[in-house]
Amino acid sequence: MRSKKWWWNLSSNGLNMALVAGWLLHCEPHKDSDAVMTHIAFRRDVTMSLLQLKQKLTVRFGPRVHSRHEDRKTDGHYIISMTQGRCAECKKDTTNQCQQCKKRLHKKGFAAYHSL
Repeated sequence: MRSKKWWWNLSSNGLNMALVAGWLLHCEPHKDSDAVMTHIAFRRDVTMSLLQLKQKLTVRFGPRVHSRHEDRKTDGHYIISMTQGRCAECKKDTTNQCQQCKKRLHKKGFAAYHSL
């Protein structure tokens, strides 16, 4: 059986402390009235409120689309060696860069990137 990650106890403890602090803040203005929720009722209310939140999810399939037609000319563009980075054409690691437009490119994708 795998053990829990090291941060699990910290995060669950932090969440627990935040809930207790929230409950104490809830109890403060209601000291003299009967409107005070019990601690477990407060936890249930917070849990139900969080579960009912509807998060807007945008599902995107496939590779992200980037504009390939910005300032691409063939004059003065040469490949130079550089430190490793992501290729602007295929998004893989490369050590080549265009001297003029400062975009990292593979040798095979260099011509495709600079053609319209």
